[in-house]
Amino acid sequence: MQYYDLCVIGGGSIGGIIAYYSFRGGITNIPVYYRSIESVEAIMKNGGLTIKYGDKEYLVPIIPVHYTKPIGKCRFIINTVKAYNVKDTINLMHKITSEDSLILMLQNGFGSLELVEEKIFNRYIAGGVVFIGAERINKYYIVHHGGRTIIAGSRRGFTSKLLELMNILNRGGCDFRVTSNIDLYRWIKLGVNAVINPLTAITRSKNKIVLTRYGRILAEEIIDELIIAAEKHGFKLDKERLLTTIFRGSENTSENYSSMAQDVINNMPTEIDYINGFIAKHVGEKSVNGVITRIVHLIEESYMKNNYNKS
Repeated sequence: MQYYDLCVIGGGSIGGIIAYYSFRGGITNIPVYYRSIESVEAIMKNGGLTIKYGDKEYLVPIIPVHYTKPIGKCRFIINTVKAYNVKDTINLMHKITSEDSLILMLQNGFGSLELVEEKIFNRYIAGGVVFIGAERINKYYIVHHGGRTIIAGSRRGFTSKLLELMNILNRGGCDFRVTSNIDLYRWIKLGVNAVINPLTAITRSKNKIVLTRYGRILAEEIIDELIIAAEKHGFKLDKERLLTTIFRGSENTSENYSSMAQDVINNMPTEIDYINGFIAKHVGEKSVNGVITRIVHLIEESYMKNNYNKS
């Protein structure tokens, strides 16, 4: 049985950037698991992933693997698939891990980490939030738009394995941080995603749409409900600080398209149920977040649902 230091499940934009930082951090053999055989073939033909960062292009010689044909065990597994696809990766994670493995879940919203904690035992499991802008142009070409921070932590107690992973990724140029309270950062990131993602997706606009008059009004209404939901889970969030974070982030990434806007533009399903839909479950379906969730689902229904296997 072959053993690898690090594997990535999901070769989308964030998965590709993780592979880039891992390779620069000294990991030379990186299996990246894909849903489609077309992605595997295209990457093999290209000789790896091409990552554009600034005005330079880097070739990252990953090992592309179809998810139905695992090739070995992994010490660190970083799962970056969309939240709605996590359930389909449970079996794969069982196959490529041992009791000494660490699984890091990097999905938006709430629900994915909880599912993995429920389904997988005798493994080290952590969650993380990502503050990286990236876009997958085609099956082997990814543009890194900026941002390099990942904050991670385990809800099952501290594990030094996260520090080992931190050292690898930080050597590669990532700003990887470990926290003892990952759920706090998940709520903060949920606020960012709950504003920027649906507003850009509904309008098919860049992040700067959030800075408009009605963008700011909707942002405040979304965050008011988020704060109520967070309090039910024991987290007290500062509204003004959170809005400042959102507006500053929107300004710094004003020319970027959010991941959800990219999904809509590419006729793909979105993670709305794990973001605004999660908030709506706590504050009522007639809430602003409930209406936003249904609008995004209406947009999804307006295009053909035949692109689940693009990754």
